[in-house]
Amino acid sequence: MKDLKPLIIEITVGILLIGVSFFVKFDYYSTMIFSMGVGIITASVIQVMRIVYWKNPKRQELYEAKKRESYINSVDERKQLLRMKAGYITYQIMTLLLLALSFILAWMRAGAWIIGMIFLLLIFQCVMGVMIYRILQKKM
Repeated sequence: MKDLKPLIIEITVGILLIGVSFFVKFDYYSTMIFSMGVGIITASVIQVMRIVYWKNPKRQELYEAKKRESYINSVDERKQLLRMKAGYITYQIMTLLLLALSFILAWMRAGAWIIGMIFLLLIFQCVMGVMIYRILQKKM
């Protein structure tokens, strides 16, 4: 039951969002709020179904094996290194992609606020990368 409590709260929030969407006057915002409510409810119901499926006594042994394998994977040094390397490569790719996207939008004469927003995302990503690196460096 402890696992289901946050999901039940999320389902309730989703129902409230759907209810609020009927009272919003603008179609754009009403559709957005309705979609958020449906999305939250759908994700929470799928999680509840997954928890109920794995808590079934017939699947308990398989579930324990899956949890044990997940634990081993989380503490395995090689897999930790692979996750860190994948994150680093993704960080580099996203940095280059944001930079290229801002140049392409500048060539296409997109709005200055769009180009500025993407460029600020690039700067934010670089600053956060350096900050996280320094925090992790101090911890180790």
